Amino acid sequence: MIRVLIMDDTPEKTSKIKSVLMGKCMLHESEITVAKSINSGRRMLSAESYDLLILDLVMPVNDGEEVGAEGQSEGFIDELSRVGRLNKPIYIIALTQYKEKIEENRQTYAKKLWKLIHYDLKQTEWEDVLQDAVDTIIETKRKLLEHIAKENRFDVGLLCALPEEFEMMKAATSPNWVVKEDDHSPFNLYTLQVRTENGHSLRLLACCCNAPGMQAASVAASYMLSRYGLAILFMTGFCAGFKKDGVNRGDLFVADSEYDYGSGKLARNANNDQVLNTEQKQYPCSFELLGKLNAFIAAQNMPDKLRTELERVGYLQEEMGQPAIHVAPGTCGSYVVGDEAFMNKLRKEGNRKLTGLDMEGYGLYLAGHMLKKDCVLVKGIADYGDGVKDDKYHRTCSYASAWFVMRFIKVML
Repeated sequence: MIRVLIMDDTPEKTSKIKSVLMGKCMLHESEITVAKSINSGRRMLSAESYDLLILDLVMPVNDGEEVGAEGQSEGFIDELSRVGRLNKPIYIIALTQYKEKIEENRQTYAKKLWKLIHYDLKQTEWEDVLQDAVDTIIETKRKLLEHIAKENRFDVGLLCALPEEFEMMKAATSPNWVVKEDDHSPFNLYTLQVRTENGHSLRLLACCCNAPGMQAASVAASYMLSRYGLAILFMTGFCAGFKKDGVNRGDLFVADSEYDYGSGKLARNANNDQVLNTEQKQYPCSFELLGKLNAFIAAQNMPDKLRTELERVGYLQEEMGQPAIHVAPGTCGSYVVGDEAFMNKLRKEGNRKLTGLDMEGYGLYLAGHMLKKDCVLVKGIADYGDGVKDDKYHRTCSYASAWFVMRFIKVML
């Protein structure tokens, strides 16, 4: 679609131009606007953007006035180049019935690569020139939009909630992340080009929410998935784990599903105690993606490799054995949990296989579900949500989860 502004005060001429645009150029009438004076054209170019301006070189200053010497349009062309409040069209064609005007303005239009055409109702050459110009604009605009779309299309995304998680993600994946210049983005974005072991070249996009919680994660995930066309979005960082056999601090948690433990109905029971009757609406990770993750963990002997990497970079804690990787259900809430009884209650009322508790997973999986895109949360278990809180495992977990995700990308995609 292109937008055309005709600045001409002659009804017969305007009608003929519109018939060429709608006939030969196949434009719809809604794509064409007419201004009958210089000032009305100014107002339209101040308020809207047009791809093509078709300008009569002799026009009145205001609608309904006679054409006078001050109504000549040559000065208006200079104004388009000088005045920032006017949206200059991509292309300008001047149509005039006066041959002397062509000679007077030929050099000005030639410098700007615009067309200056003699309009003759009895001739058709001007129609062909107009059609060629419209065809060129349409093709140029199509290629430009394709280029913009390609520049803003990425394959895989990485999302973190907190700056400390984000910095460790960059450290674990690559030193070559580049800030993405995007004036319209509410987030700070980074890009990276990677080559996979399968020979694919992938464009990666990374973002930090700069805030915890499922709401912030859902907004950021929706933005990344819809604006940049991601096929898969990973979230890395640290979370809490449920204290049970085989689950240790420093292990990785891969959420095969997430639900919001704070969703439900607040009521009173028979003892007049306040209770929350939860509604455990679960959103799963895609079956295909989970299959790839499980195959990757098994085939690559990832627990051994993960321990080796953590030891290499100095993030392996003294008390840690070989970190395990748990692909299991998770639950999500809007607040940090530091109460063992509450954790036990969640596990009792929910899925006995619950392994991870975080503040973003449900928002991430809901965004993926709504947009029909693959999302997966991979976080390191930093504590058990039991009141014993410290930052000791934050770097270990953030680094490990991001390193695992990057290895998956390079090996499996």
